[in-house]
Amino acid sequence: MDSPALDEPGRWSLPICRILGVRVRLHALFLVVALGLVLRAGFSHGDEPGIWCAALAIQTMLLFSVLLHELAHVATARLVGGQPDLILLWPLGGLVRHEPDADSPTGARFLVAAAGPMANLLASVACALALFATGLRPPLDPFHDPLMAPAEMTSGALFLSRLFWINWILFLFNALVPALPLDAGECVAVLVGSRAGERAGTLAAVKASLCALLGCAVAAVALNDVLGLVLAAVIWISARHRMARLEAVDADYLPTEAFPGSVPLEMAPAVPARSWWTRYRERAAARRLELEVEARRRDEERMDGLLEKLHRLGRDGLSAEERRFMELFASRCRDRQSGSRG
Repeated sequence: MDSPALDEPGRWSLPICRILGVRVRLHALFLVVALGLVLRAGFSHGDEPGIWCAALAIQTMLLFSVLLHELAHVATARLVGGQPDLILLWPLGGLVRHEPDADSPTGARFLVAAAGPMANLLASVACALALFATGLRPPLDPFHDPLMAPAEMTSGALFLSRLFWINWILFLFNALVPALPLDAGECVAVLVGSRAGERAGTLAAVKASLCALLGCAVAAVALNDVLGLVLAAVIWISARHRMARLEAVDADYLPTEAFPGSVPLEMAPAVPARSWWTRYRERAAARRLELEVEARRRDEERMDGLLEKLHRLGRDGLSAEERRFMELFASRCRDRQSGSRG
């Protein structure tokens, strides 16, 4: 039985409210991460007074900041003609269902994807201005510990500092990490898809997600932080799910019946299912073979031209680079012939 995808709301989330006619559900991963962060803060700073309440307050700020992020997606989607009906909240953003689809203009889809990070950026700027007004600087360091509260900082300034940092982190992750399901990954799919087609856009987003996954895993090991591994797992599941959806769409275009007079597809023997990673490797190998054949064709055309030049002008009419090319071409031919005989 296939495991449910992360954006299947009925399997991984809990309903919490309805805002402006849009259902809001809380992803189970949000609760797991929030509980883990609260427990880590309590056990690592257990001797500091009020640490449990501070950790819980930070997770509450995170929840409302993520909700702000998603409401920006919803508002922008409605402005460009979308009809969102569901918000699914998870720790670094969320998922909005029924945004503009693949047939919508590229600009509209890009605006919807960028609206969430921009909302967090605007919230960060507002908090930063308020902190500057009190003579304090906002914590721009992504590795800043929001639990640390300087003694001279008032409760209001501490609230603004923590709210700034949370929205700043949400902006950085969603704007700079080109991985699914983060907004930067969606932007990659939209921009590439507008030029090369929806399938190419999805493949580009999946490839970028795999690169980001490796970066998250390396960072998690280097920093000894399990949250990086959690993010890597989320990216992996989201990339797999997006590829499965793409292949399901491709399967819809297959004929339900073979050519006239042949065996119908439903009577054909079942073919064992291959994973999307296997199919991706096969496509990559086919592409490499195609490039090798094209390079060999260009080399043969150049060799034909050089042989004609050699026949007309003699060896002295060839440049040193042209002679080296002919020697290398002959060596490759000998290697292929010896390999075929072996």
